Amino acid sequence: MEYQSPPVGHEISAVFHGVHDGILNDVNFLRRTITNALKKYNFSILGEEHHIFEPRGYTCMWLLGESDATIHTYPEHGSFRFGMYSCRGENDCNPTLEYIKKKFGPRYIDLAERKVVVGKPTLIIKPQVKEESKREEELAKERGWL
Repeated sequence: MEYQSPPVGHEISAVFHGVHDGILNDVNFLRRTITNALKKYNFSILGEEHHIFEPRGYTCMWLLGESDATIHTYPEHGSFRFGMYSCRGENDCNPTLEYIKKKFGPRYIDLAERKVVVGKPTLIIKPQVKEESKREEELAKERGWL
């Protein structure tokens, strides 16, 4: 049987503020911690690409069978950004985020998250231009959304 992902994915963008300078400059710890978090919650790591900036800073992207995860540090501000998208369903990134919170001990986190509908949309926003609106409605009908 062919795999079919749920019609809804989960995306997060989290900026961790007040992270200890020693952590932000320990590339091995950063990489290992995110990798361990992804493995712990059964994400399939297909590849990884990273870069170390001079004089300091780090960025890394994990290509996942379920989509992707990224980290980018800002040691000069005592922060880093972690982003992730998962096609396995709503709230799927939350356990990974909680694991990372415990390991990094930030003072606070700016978190943005959203449900991403990749299947049949639940709402169609029609453009304001009449011709575009008419064509959009036709396409929605053709696809069985209306």
